[in-house]
Amino acid sequence: MNNMLVVISGPSGGGKGTIINSLLERDPENYLRVSTYTTRPRRKDEASDGQYQFITQDFFNKLDSQNKLIAKNLVDGYSYRDSNY
Repeated sequence: MNNMLVVISGPSGGGKGTIINSLLERDPENYLRVSTYTTRPRRKDEASDGQYQFITQDFFNKLDSQNKLIAKNLVDGYSYRDSNY
């Protein structure tokens, strides 16, 4: 199979996770979930479990300066960016 990037994008609560989980269940060898790094504070019910990796702004800036991040977003003053490694 040729490598192909598939982006699932939409508003919060729009069903992105459901679609991604379905793809991963159907074909786990050909799909990979990309972790999102964020500088926002972790909510009390969240863990760094693969969907979000909670990091400091300094570490975010370091990864960004090394070109190790893609899809940069600023939401409510917090940085979000997907890892490409």
